[in-house]
Order: sequence, then C-alpha cells, then structure tokens
Amino acid sequence: MTKFTQTYPTDLKYTEWLLIADLFPAYVLGRPRTWEMWQILNAIFYVVRTGCQWRMLPKDLPPWQTVYGYFRR
Repeated sequence: MTKFTQTYPTDLKYTEWLLIADLFPAYVLGRPRTWEMWQILNAIFYVVRTGCQWRMLPKDLPPWQTVYGYFRR
C-alpha cells in the first residue's frame, strides 16, 4: 500500500477515507489494481473541484485514462 498523503486541498483526509473505504471492496476478478482507490478518488475530486481537463491532471496523480475510466463507471 502506498503511504496515505494529502497533497491538494481537494484530497481526502485519512479519517474521511476510513469512513468510506468499505464502499470500495478489493478486486475479486480480473487483474489487481495498480493504483489505490483513495488515489483515484483524490484525482476525481481534483478534476471536479478545479474544472481542469482530464489530460491536464498533475503527474503525481494516477494517469488520466485510469481516473476517467473510474469516473465514467
């Protein structure tokens, strides 16, 4: 697991993540996740709050294609 950090004001706090972590179960079928779900959520919150384009996500967040795929689902 990656160390839980809060880089942007839109990022989840660790206590907030603990409240909703059960809503995102671990994968059962398919390949394992490359990125932690809290990282995906932080990227989605960043785009929603700042209004930036998907392709303009900062490099320290997961790739925009991954984030967009989760957002669409």
